[in-house]
Amino acid sequence: MTPEEAKQAYARGEYADAAQVLKELADKAPKNAAANTMAGIALAKSGRSAEARHYLARGSNDAKITLAEIAYDEYRFDEAEEILDKYAAAQKKARKPVSEDAENLLAKIRTTGAMLDRVERIVIIDSIAVPKATFFEAYNLSPSAGSVQSACSLPKSFNAAEGSTYFTSDNNSTVIWSVAGGTVPLLAQTWMLADGSWEDPLLLGESLNEGGSAGYPFLMSDGVTLYFANNGENSIGGYDIFISRYDGEKFLQPQNVGMPYNSPYDDYLLVIDEESGIGWWATDRNQLGDSLTIYKFIPQELRINYPVDTENLAGLAKVSDYRRTWEPGKDYSALIEASNTVKEWEEAINQMQLIAMPDGRKLTPGQLKSREARSLASQYSAMLVKLKNKELVLSRLRADYSRGNRSLADTISEAEREQSDLRKEIISLRNRIVQAEMPRVN
Repeated sequence: MTPEEAKQAYARGEYADAAQVLKELADKAPKNAAANTMAGIALAKSGRSAEARHYLARGSNDAKITLAEIAYDEYRFDEAEEILDKYAAAQKKARKPVSEDAENLLAKIRTTGAMLDRVERIVIIDSIAVPKATFFEAYNLSPSAGSVQSACSLPKSFNAAEGSTYFTSDNNSTVIWSVAGGTVPLLAQTWMLADGSWEDPLLLGESLNEGGSAGYPFLMSDGVTLYFANNGENSIGGYDIFISRYDGEKFLQPQNVGMPYNSPYDDYLLVIDEESGIGWWATDRNQLGDSLTIYKFIPQELRINYPVDTENLAGLAKVSDYRRTWEPGKDYSALIEASNTVKEWEEAINQMQLIAMPDGRKLTPGQLKSREARSLASQYSAMLVKLKNKELVLSRLRADYSRGNRSLADTISEAEREQSDLRKEIISLRNRIVQAEMPRVN
């Protein structure tokens, strides 16, 4: 790429393509403020912040805005504000106006800096890197928590916003999703009617957007608490996670859930699985290309923040090392295992749902032709889910017992008896399904 081509690519916003050539041009002209500014901005926009700082420091006064952005992204909020103060002073001296970008960044720095004083103390038990396009598939939720799926799988009549996810309650009676159209996507909710059709969608209100796009919803089992993401005026980065509550008539003004969940980057889809005792949220703060980081954490009933004088508070807010959130000497292996095995159990249930017929075929409940068999299969599927839930509970009880809680011995014994009885019922019901279907087997 020639220098002229690099400048044209820069003007088009194709920074990654232009960065190297512009860097070489700046190296040849270290006193050329314009050349160093272009090189620094191109490097910064390409994710090469460490290299960018050198060139931005030699750039024009406007280059300080990008320097402040880098400091902001790295949680050095005091330094970012100091850089912008110097920028504003230089602009005033030159009798030039302060740019709107600088004013907006300064407001965001002050908001985020105040948020750093209220970092929630949570235990993050694990993190995984997953493809951005299908990140929601890594949320191994218990059936009682509902489900999260790609919005592209909704019927076209739902007019779902591209790229978002939708939430379905545990009984499939409620759906919340992001509706395309209008100025920005809005959250909507609908309910399944007795005949299997859907109620007319109800828009949940522009107040949830705060001037941005709303998406990635999750409704708690109380039917009141809604988590979602938007990139509106109260976001400190791109998408931030917000919470709102239903007062019986409408969802109330949302509140930013703060740090460590939110960051100067995109954060979304916070889910709390009350049955497993595990929470999840996704973020691109680690800049993994086409991947996201999903953090698994232990939700708290009451919010407790770190003291403002906590050592490396910015690192805890940024989640530089999630293991620093662990309580000394505490074992989280059982919770980690539980969070990883829900999907394995789901796959096992899918296999168990296959009904083995005398002729060697294995039929899914939907392939059964007998009305009686299909009715029994519905009960069968529900009992398999119930079995999985009991296994999850029993797994956690055993883990607590192994850590020294001997008072659980009787509870575990009772749970094991219930599990054994349920398995016998499942086997009996499966045999009844085969008998009901047998007359139709050719």
